[in-house]
Amino acid sequence: MMVRKWMQANPMTIPSDTLVSDAKRLLSEHNLHALPVVDQGHLRGLVTRANMLRIGQFVLRTQDPDEFNFFVTRLRVRDVMVRNPATVSVDDTMQDCLRRGRELMVAQFPVMDGQQVVGIITANEIFQLAAHCLSRWQEHAQPETI
Repeated sequence: MMVRKWMQANPMTIPSDTLVSDAKRLLSEHNLHALPVVDQGHLRGLVTRANMLRIGQFVLRTQDPDEFNFFVTRLRVRDVMVRNPATVSVDDTMQDCLRRGRELMVAQFPVMDGQQVVGIITANEIFQLAAHCLSRWQEHAQPETI
C-alpha cells in the first residue's frame, strides 16, 4: 500500500510569517493535526496541534498580560515550527511510513513529490489503514458456514 493512496491530498499550508494565534485558529477550525509551513513553494517546517497547545498552556500559566499580547499580536509560526520536518514520499509504502514514524516518534509527515508538498499523513490515516486491514483480515478469517 502506497502513501499516495492514504494521504490527505492538497493539504492546507501556511507561510512562516503567519501569526501563531492564526495558525492555532486554523488547526482548530479545520480539525487538523498539523499544518506544513511553506514559503515560496518550499517546505520550511511543520506546526502541530501539540505545539500550539504547549505554547498556549505556557502563556496561560504565566498570566502575564505582556506575554499574552506578544502571543496574540507578534509571535510567528517561524518562531515555534518544527524546522526541516521529517517527510515521506508519495512513492513510499505505508509500511515504510509507519516504521519511520515509530523510529522518529512522529505522528504526522508532510508528503512530498520531489520538492513539492502534495499531502500529509497523520494518525488519522494510520487508523483508517489499520481499520481497512483489520476488516480485510476478518473477511478472510471468517469460517465458512454450511
